[in-house]
Amino acid sequence: MTRRFAVILVGVVVLCVVLAVAVASIGSQLDTARLERDDLEFTGEDLQDEMELLREERITLKAQAEEQLKTINEQLTTIEQLKADLERTRTQQGSGSAPQRD
Repeated sequence: MTRRFAVILVGVVVLCVVLAVAVASIGSQLDTARLERDDLEFTGEDLQDEMELLREERITLKAQAEEQLKTINEQLTTIEQLKADLERTRTQQGSGSAPQRD
């Protein structure tokens, strides 16, 4: 009976060791998964912050582009007026009239 008891005891000890190793392995995998999850959360927050900065930069660039277009249109209008004035002056000089000066 002691031999049988010893075999059962060894079997229980081996089973306990196997279970302990399995639990430790699962615990390590859970820790790794938690660390990866935390890294992903930080990465997600960083990406959201970067997206917000890019949105703000886009708004700023759009406003600057609109201002530049406004300036360009004003300059084109001035150029057209100057061309018309030049053509008028050339026409007056061609017809023999003296150019008028302001």
